[in-house]
Amino acid sequence: MFLGNRVLILVLICLFAVMSGAAEASEDQASASTATISGHITGYPSDWFPPMYVYARNVDTKSTFAIYTCGSFDCATAIPYTITVCEPGTYTVFAWTDRKFSGVWIGGFYSCYNDKGSIEPIFVEVELGQEVGNVNIESNMFNIDQDMVPLP
Repeated sequence: MFLGNRVLILVLICLFAVMSGAAEASEDQASASTATISGHITGYPSDWFPPMYVYARNVDTKSTFAIYTCGSFDCATAIPYTITVCEPGTYTVFAWTDRKFSGVWIGGFYSCYNDKGSIEPIFVEVELGQEVGNVNIESNMFNIDQDMVPLP
């Protein structure tokens, strides 16, 4: 009987080891089938940050992935976000408030000023299994013509 308990314990240990390996393989497969885009919303043109949705849209397939961010009453805080996407490609990243403020929606996008002083989008190249960081939507990207920001 004592030997039987040892065998049972050995079988359980082996089963646990196999299951642990399967879980690791599953996590590796999951990370290989997705990618993440992350950054911060900074310097929103107010003394606080409203709740916002941040979107990543594949420019070829138009697939759109989103994440909700909570607001903050600390205007010095950068609001972090991480979006998981499940297809490789070129993405545009943009944000919109979750409701109207003073009768308008407020949005911004990952962009920069070109050499002529005009705002243009920065596109993010993503491959599966990759983590792309520092995709920051900054204060000057909210003070723009809202027609430039893609709609959700």
